Amino acid sequence: MLIPAAIVMLGLLAGQPGVSVPTEKAAEVAPGLLLADDTVEPSVSIRWTARGAERAWSGSRAYGASDDATPVEGTNLRAGVSLGGTRLEVGAGHPRGALLRVQIRKVETGRALFSGVDPGSSVRLEVRGVRFNQAVAVRPGSAMVHLRYSLGDIEACSLPADAASQFLLSDPADTLGGVARDGVNARADALGGGPGRGRAEAVVEDDGTVRLTVDIPYGLLRHLRDPWASELPGTFFEPVRLHAEVEVLPVGVEPLPPAVLED
Repeated sequence: MLIPAAIVMLGLLAGQPGVSVPTEKAAEVAPGLLLADDTVEPSVSIRWTARGAERAWSGSRAYGASDDATPVEGTNLRAGVSLGGTRLEVGAGHPRGALLRVQIRKVETGRALFSGVDPGSSVRLEVRGVRFNQAVAVRPGSAMVHLRYSLGDIEACSLPADAASQFLLSDPADTLGGVARDGVNARADALGGGPGRGRAEAVVEDDGTVRLTVDIPYGLLRHLRDPWASELPGTFFEPVRLHAEVEVLPVGVEPLPPAVLED
């Protein structure tokens, strides 16, 4: 079975993003469609440091709908993989492309994402083994992390409801079609590497599969408008869920310039 990645991007089907559709039906809707192969489950891994020791989990995850996630044993996390993401939601994605998305979310919102996480440490979230029905290229500058906070925490800090979303970006010129504003709801170049920053790496492996890896300094999970300035674990409210995504295009398809995406 193949998942119609480009159909997800264009919203041509009435079903939920990530629903499997027979190949012949997908071809009827859009010949040459970019498809993800769901007969091979991607592998997800999460790494973090807690109480001076590195912790790690890895496992396969079937493609699901947006925000679908299943429990990670022994943690307060759920993890999942899907197609679609923020660029789809705000209309800033390429119409011939797809968004690869890997997400984690809290099981219990009142508990920490990572119990006992060390100050100054980073969290690594990775998905690998994603196969498409044709040769693809990734757009590394499109890699980003979308943080979602609970409305209860937002209201407790007297912030408006639209402050529940925050973005960590790879490209300082990226605005997600005008949605992301540096210093307000986004950290431009937060994933560009360097001191105090995270890192995003999106590559096509030698076997043709796609891998997305993001390293997120724990302090970057702090809301930009949290009234407390501390980035120490336990001193700021955490997101209740987050996802990393990157745009994938068929080989030979040129990315759209930012001006076109923001029209």
